[in-house]
Amino acid sequence: MPNGQVKSVEIQIAPDDLETLKTNGYQLCFAKKVNDTYNVVWQSADKYLVDNTFSWQPLYQLFGSNEFSGDVKVHVSTNRVPIGLGDESVLDSSGVLGEASSGGPATGITLVNDYGAIHPGLCAFSTNLDGSSSTSPIYVAEKAIVTGSDLLTPVECVQVWFEQKIATSTMFSTARSNAVEIDLTEANSATRLYSGGKWTTPKVSSLFVDTKAIVTIIAALTAAVSVQQLLAKITSKLTGVYQDIQVDVKAAGGTSVSIVYSEKPLLSAVRLNQARLLLQNSTTVDQLAGFALEAFAQLQAGYVSLTATAAA
Repeated sequence: MPNGQVKSVEIQIAPDDLETLKTNGYQLCFAKKVNDTYNVVWQSADKYLVDNTFSWQPLYQLFGSNEFSGDVKVHVSTNRVPIGLGDESVLDSSGVLGEASSGGPATGITLVNDYGAIHPGLCAFSTNLDGSSSTSPIYVAEKAIVTGSDLLTPVECVQVWFEQKIATSTMFSTARSNAVEIDLTEANSATRLYSGGKWTTPKVSSLFVDTKAIVTIIAALTAAVSVQQLLAKITSKLTGVYQDIQVDVKAAGGTSVSIVYSEKPLLSAVRLNQARLLLQNSTTVDQLAGFALEAFAQLQAGYVSLTATAAA
């Protein structure tokens, strides 16, 4: 995966399941595959909702630990060093990791061990459900290595599951109950739905639909305006509940403009439903027309006539 490449998973939870999970104290958990295994809780979240996005980039830190023990949190015993795929770091005889340098297979991270018995480990960067970012452990070798070298190979697969009373950075050595594996080695994003206690992959047609025009405004202005400036002014107002609505502005000739509001493309089923709920509110057309009028005023152009038509 090229440096900087973002991978993301969208986890949708049916409302009835969400209520059951929250009532019984379940965490939404993520783990990342390293050396063909999952053994550390990358992130454990209790503030999950119907629609959740977890993403990451290939930004790693190498460390060493004195132990691997299931059901306890990772203890980072050495210093951490930023490192990338195709790099290596030397753990010297004093137990200090040196700065990373090129070396080892391009698909992995190499620890050169001059210290003695140590459990190599990796941390990885993620953007969490609440939008915050963190770098936390994703792997600790279950068996210590002695002098020599060890290769740690992150794989773009994540495991997702629900579990009670488990925290971020907890090590585990047994299979997690009712977990789903999501393989992103050949894709950058994926969506899974948890409904009725089961994991499924929603059909594409239920996730993404073609954009649909929702409001069309035709206005004759008192002065000519820049289409780009008008577009920028209106777009800046499409925040909050209107964040999933986009606008297209065209010059209809002279001082006439056409403004079309529509749903953004590639919305999840949940966000699409939210956008369409806005259309059931009688004030939505007035508000979108108001955004256009505010933009006219900011560009010092009044209007001679204006029609705003909602899609059927």
